[in-house]
Amino acid sequence: MTQELTEIEFKNSFGNGMTDITEIEIDEPIDIWNYVKKLTENQIVSRIVYEKELVEKVYRNNLKTFDHILLPTEKQNVFLTIVVDLEKKKIFGHKILDLNNEYGIEENTD
Repeated sequence: MTQELTEIEFKNSFGNGMTDITEIEIDEPIDIWNYVKKLTENQIVSRIVYEKELVEKVYRNNLKTFDHILLPTEKQNVFLTIVVDLEKKKIFGHKILDLNNEYGIEENTD
């Protein structure tokens, strides 16, 4: 089962800031790929993202309670974010993060 997070649930997982941990080795990473497979079957995630296990960025909140794993989409600055609850060691849910809308970023059409 997958769980699309509400805006409030998603925002609450940020804490007071996020740190890019993409390049840091994680001791006991949570396997997200069965969850991503379900999202692919529901046509929420591109099959190529699942098959190649593509990850754009990984962020951890300042409380070290949630990780945000950003998966690429076909749109620039739009990501499918998998939110991992580090205390419960399980996936909390997912949310589409559209930085174009969130921060007024212009999509590059070149």
